[in-house]
Amino acid sequence: MPHFDYDSADRDIIGFLHDVADAAADTIDEVSNWDFSGERDGQYSADVVVDDVVVAMLEAAGFDVLSEESGLSSGALPVTGNRLLAVVDPLDGSTNASRGLPWFATSICVVDRDGLRAALVAEQSGSETRFAAVRGGGANCDGVPLRVTPTTNITGAVVGVNGAPPADPGWWQTRSLGAAALDISLVAKGALDGYVDLHDHGVWDYLAAALICREAGCIIEDALGRDLLVPDAADRRSPGICRPWRRSSSSGGSRDGRAISVPGPPPLPS
Repeated sequence: MPHFDYDSADRDIIGFLHDVADAAADTIDEVSNWDFSGERDGQYSADVVVDDVVVAMLEAAGFDVLSEESGLSSGALPVTGNRLLAVVDPLDGSTNASRGLPWFATSICVVDRDGLRAALVAEQSGSETRFAAVRGGGANCDGVPLRVTPTTNITGAVVGVNGAPPADPGWWQTRSLGAAALDISLVAKGALDGYVDLHDHGVWDYLAAALICREAGCIIEDALGRDLLVPDAADRRSPGICRPWRRSSSSGGSRDGRAISVPGPPPLPS
């Protein structure tokens, strides 16, 4: 088993995250019990089974781990020294998985003392689509680089949401797909123009996808202007992610701006 710390190469870290996602996929394929675990509200027995595999691999490789299912299993926050923290949702979209809806993932974000370091969001329902990013190294989907282009038509935007949108949100159509990490990653791919969390999520739900989107050139903010990299696992945030927009010349000049407004612009940690 390899061992990772701050001085490890990014390519090696990403390669290992793929190995972890492979192990999670094999475990999900073997799951037959989709009942609730009884340990906490909304947690499935499958969540616990996949979590055991993912956390064990990460810890054996030297990572501290913060998981949606088991909390902070080792280490402490904030991250200091040569330590690496893996923020994990082993089975993002587990309700989809329990009902046979083919849209769920394993999401892992590696954090070091400088902020977000590397990320992987691995679709696990059979498509094997994988979004990945490294700080300062760009984002990709299945090895194809991702870079969003500005939009000039806000009223024509298709936006992913968590929660019920207002009656007149200001965009064209809404999608609620049920797996936050994958939903947010679709903004980096350009399949969605934005994503708005109208309720809230834990850091494990959005952090990997947020790095992927940032490296693809998206705008990322919390609805209330809070830091998205939170040191308390109990904290919740409401991220908003969108493509940048450029006002067309026909509307009175060209100006950079924000496509889907989420007030309060703290930058995502580097």
